[in-house]
Amino acid sequence: MPVVSIDAARLNALLANSYAPERLSDALEQIGCDVEEVVELGRFRCPVCASMVEGSQGAETRVCGVCGHSQEAVFEQVDTITAIRLDLLAARPDLFDIGGLARALQGYLGEVRGMPQYPTAASPVVVRVDASVARPESFRPHIRCAVVQVPPLDDVGLATLMKLQENLHWGVGRDRKLASIGVYDLDTLEGDIAYTTLDPDAEPFEPLGMPGVTMSGRTILEEHPKGTAYAHLLADLKRYPVLRDAAGQVLSMPPIINSEGTRVRVGSTRLFVDVTGPSEAAVVNSLNMLVSSLCELGGQVSTVRVIGSDGAEVVSPDLTPRKYEVSLSRAKQWLGLPLDATSLVDCFERMRLDVAALDGGDLFQVTCPAFRSDVRHMVDLFEDLAIGFGYENIVPAIVPTMTVGRPRPEEQLSHLVRTALVGLGYTETMSLPMTTEADHFTRLGQPVPEHFVRVANPKLRALTVVRSHLMGGVLQALHENRRRPMPVRIFELDNCVRLDPAGENGTTEERRLCFADIGPDAGYASVRARLDALLWELGLTATFTAVEHPAFVPGRVARFTTGTPVEGLIGEVAPGVLDAFGIDLPVGLVECLIAPLAWDL
Repeated sequence: MPVVSIDAARLNALLANSYAPERLSDALEQIGCDVEEVVELGRFRCPVCASMVEGSQGAETRVCGVCGHSQEAVFEQVDTITAIRLDLLAARPDLFDIGGLARALQGYLGEVRGMPQYPTAASPVVVRVDASVARPESFRPHIRCAVVQVPPLDDVGLATLMKLQENLHWGVGRDRKLASIGVYDLDTLEGDIAYTTLDPDAEPFEPLGMPGVTMSGRTILEEHPKGTAYAHLLADLKRYPVLRDAAGQVLSMPPIINSEGTRVRVGSTRLFVDVTGPSEAAVVNSLNMLVSSLCELGGQVSTVRVIGSDGAEVVSPDLTPRKYEVSLSRAKQWLGLPLDATSLVDCFERMRLDVAALDGGDLFQVTCPAFRSDVRHMVDLFEDLAIGFGYENIVPAIVPTMTVGRPRPEEQLSHLVRTALVGLGYTETMSLPMTTEADHFTRLGQPVPEHFVRVANPKLRALTVVRSHLMGGVLQALHENRRRPMPVRIFELDNCVRLDPAGENGTTEERRLCFADIGPDAGYASVRARLDALLWELGLTATFTAVEHPAFVPGRVARFTTGTPVEGLIGEVAPGVLDAFGIDLPVGLVECLIAPLAWDL
């Protein structure tokens, strides 16, 4: 994980009281930061772009995070600071910079209570989005923007801004893949701003850190330090995203590099911020965190009108807080803390959240600021409640009732199954619980049903299906191992989910087994012999009934039952299915239920 260094003196300057670095370090640990050490660091100036770089005072090769310049012994040392070094935790990106840390410490140390307020005003800036950024050949469709008025930036303030930008690139933008941030001096821009695309081999501009040098988009990817580092993000695109002002001046080529002419300099006071990316959530969250942190450093946010290619208009940023309901009784049950209504309110307000009683009793409404993207459920607020209470105030206690743990029944049965199959010469494999419609249905010769367990917002577009059987994963594993010495025998024993109106949330989770043989002699007979051996090890006897199934050869497939939950299909995989999975040898396969899973909490 990246490590960030926080100047203890600057952090104290943002607090009402002054604290020793060790006290600040302890408090940061208590609010969930991973503190490495308190250390003396030097601050150095980049000889190319004049940005500030922090590092140890010994001889080392320094790298500028702004322009990418790297060279030993030419960075001039400016001063020395006492710094608190933190490992950045992706779970709390609002704590990635000194402004966010000061905001959290103000509450935890009792200096300020409740949710911070960031009033916004309307700016005249308009961003117009061209339809080309949403096309597959130039795909980076989402953009949000803001204008921030800040006190005149000095070296330290500029370095803080750049550091926050890069930290958010890592923590929220997934190293610029989901979202990337551009910050510009608004005084260098003219008129409305267009978010469009450029020809990578034409339309050159001056990239940041190279004054007087113009490069095309493709040349930047090949020669500029930032371009070579992030070229993979644009490698498959025929046109590259670009922001231009009304005069045609290039602001940036996201997610790679800003232009030299619009760079933020020492003394800049009016900033224009854009965040672009393929993930709308990452774009919105990155902007909210950036502008909120700048407000903690004395900034004032103004909104920008973002007009889409279809004429739809969005006012950005949207800092509207979110509201959640929290049950006091459930909080006490989860945390085991002696909480009452007064202490609950106190703990939440220390965590910079607003809270109000809903019914005068058990339910409370907690208002969460827009920059807290980590809060998604009541349980996340329970964690804040514990932090506000103080982990150091929780007294360890011996559990009053001692119990003896034992394996769950399905785990005992699964252990027997694994042991038996390994003894029969099988190797266990594991596949993803998420799969595609093609792998789960179409390649197995089945039509895609109208109803199945589908994920509405998958991380990867293709992986929308929660598996209800294991056949697709096992056949894919056979494809990957088709060049190994034959026969190959593999199995998978894992959980699947199927629709069930009587189940919790309309689904039921099951432990299922799939095992298969591949080789010149593989087929129904070979896999039937091993199924009989497995059932004998489990003390079961099966009854077989001929059935039809599109994944198997007609006349060589059966359904078996045992009078227990263990039941399923056995057969020889159909040639069309083998072709669909790229397998050129016969396969015998068994897929069955081992046990339903009942999560009794």
